[in-house]
Amino acid sequence: MNRVCLYALMALHVVCSSGSYIFGKAAAVGFGDPAALTLARALGAALIFLLGTGTLIPRPRFTPREWMQLLGFAFLLVPFNQYCFLRGLQWTVPSHPALFYALTPLGVLTLQSLLSARRPPGFKLAGVGLALAGVILILRPWEEGETFSQIRAGDFWIMGAVLSWMIYTVVVQPICRRHDPRTVTAWSLIIGAALMLPVAGKDLAALPLDTIPVTVWLSLAWLTVVTSVIMMQLWNLLLRNLTPVEVAICTNAQPPVTVLLAAAMAAVGFLDRQPDLGTLFFAGMLLVLGGVLLVQLRP
Repeated sequence: MNRVCLYALMALHVVCSSGSYIFGKAAAVGFGDPAALTLARALGAALIFLLGTGTLIPRPRFTPREWMQLLGFAFLLVPFNQYCFLRGLQWTVPSHPALFYALTPLGVLTLQSLLSARRPPGFKLAGVGLALAGVILILRPWEEGETFSQIRAGDFWIMGAVLSWMIYTVVVQPICRRHDPRTVTAWSLIIGAALMLPVAGKDLAALPLDTIPVTVWLSLAWLTVVTSVIMMQLWNLLLRNLTPVEVAICTNAQPPVTVLLAAAMAAVGFLDRQPDLGTLFFAGMLLVLGGVLLVQLRP
């Protein structure tokens, strides 16, 4: 696949990601129960993948050891990543997860350095420090009040989701090189839905589904079809053709795109106006993105 096509896919992933933070917020607030929402999203994606297996998606031909690896990927993606993401979105604002996911290249590089037992160059360590300073500005541990306390609580859940995504990005690449990424994505999420079922099955069944607004159902549809199916396929396809650090670069553009999209959605009444877009947020965003870009420089 040529570079122009790969960059176009990365741009598409950025746009889809920004929409996922907006619609994810609407779904998380509307459903109220993040575990039930995680299961509903996972079951919808699993159904799509099962229906597509054998036609749009090649049938799985994994070894027993690779099935065990898929079990690990499934845990990272659904009970860990998706649950933390949706629980965090209940309390934080959409611009924050976009910014924290921009730390993905930094985390990927750190994990790869640890696995290879090689110390990163000094300027990359400086980039890590710069990005962490930006995170502290965004979290504002010195701020008091119910609003900021709630946002901070959501941010910590989001950072758990980001951590699982960093790990997944590093560990899934080898199997995506050996097998079709569509199959790896599909069966990771199918198994993830099965793992989530005993945890949240009763919660989902007990929800008064008839009281959930149409806009919330549409937001769930976006999370299921776009975020879980299309974006996951794009991510693993990119990992088949690029290194994890190169793929993770596309997260750099998510914060400004998400801020603009959130402002547009607030203007039409779909989303509440964000209470946290002040000087400190934008200063933190510049520090995070500056640190991440510094980490990505070649020695």
